[in-house]
Amino acid sequence: MRDYVKQQQEAAEYGAWLRGKVQRSKASADAGNLVPAAEVEVRFAARRAATRRRLEGSN
Repeated sequence: MRDYVKQQQEAAEYGAWLRGKVQRSKASADAGNLVPAAEVEVRFAARRAATRRRLEGSN
């Protein structure tokens, strides 16, 4: 029973944390703090390329 109560408490705490994070993110986006999609694509293309190089170098 203690495990169940602990699990429920952790789930409630996580839910509250996540709702707060979403609320802050929405407020940030509403304030204009956004990253253009093209910039995100460029950043992640570079990350993928770096990961590929690292993986190819470990073989």
